[in-house]
Amino acid sequence: MGLNRRRVVQLGTAATVGTLLPRVSLAAADQNEAFEQSFSDTLMRLRTLFAELGFTESEPLSIVSGVADYNGGLRHDFDQSALPSNAFVIQPLARVADVDEQHRPDVLPLFHEVGCHPTDADGQATTRLMMRLLTEGFGLDPARIAFVSVPQSEDMRPVLDDMGLPFAEKVLLRDEAKALAARDASGFFFPDPFGEDYIVTMGVYYRVGDTDEPAPDAYPPSANWTEIGEIVIGGEAAPLGISIGAERLTYAVTGQFPTWDQRLGALFAQVEQDGAEPPGLTAFR
Repeated sequence: MGLNRRRVVQLGTAATVGTLLPRVSLAAADQNEAFEQSFSDTLMRLRTLFAELGFTESEPLSIVSGVADYNGGLRHDFDQSALPSNAFVIQPLARVADVDEQHRPDVLPLFHEVGCHPTDADGQATTRLMMRLLTEGFGLDPARIAFVSVPQSEDMRPVLDDMGLPFAEKVLLRDEAKALAARDASGFFFPDPFGEDYIVTMGVYYRVGDTDEPAPDAYPPSANWTEIGEIVIGGEAAPLGISIGAERLTYAVTGQFPTWDQRLGALFAQVEQDGAEPPGLTAFR
């Protein structure tokens, strides 16, 4: 009996898939194995860095949110209200809308967001924290870093200028009204998807591949830029802090990424572990 793609995914993880697919697919399987090892190293490094900075790790919530009328009952972001002060969380997530974006190399059916809430932080402190983690902790090249935000980020100008990331060259400022209307988290993020209260954010982008393209001057940025995190720099709807996409950080460090199909098995396994199957999972099958 032949193996179709869905059957392969049902059988298990990417390591299993690599033993079942024809030899022509082994190169992709090898990259996936290398990526997953690097991803594991990224999580270990993040845990070490946060511990050194005095943060404690909080348990993630189930990927099954229980809110069936939003994102198909799958958790779309780490819960800002559930994360304690001076703590971080590694939260597994899935977004139904990403099914239509699966052609992009940096979009996966299952990904992990690392959220952090420093105690009594302001926007400048969260900006310094993010840059310290990325450039000192993971050795990312500042020349490849850029930001997307709104005019409220002007207070970050002295911080970025002081860190050798000139605000005038590195920050793309969106129109405030358009960013609010879009509700796409690039400039403003709504912790309650159905609410009107928001926080002000600065998206952190990293240039990947062999290109010297300058920082984006239009939104959305070109495919040469992948958003690896967000800095919360203002607002009262949630504590100020940072969030990092662990898979995208690994991609920025290594240049490797698994395929969409290679992560599907992990998504189904995560849902099965966490609870009853939500309706949104159908979109991934």
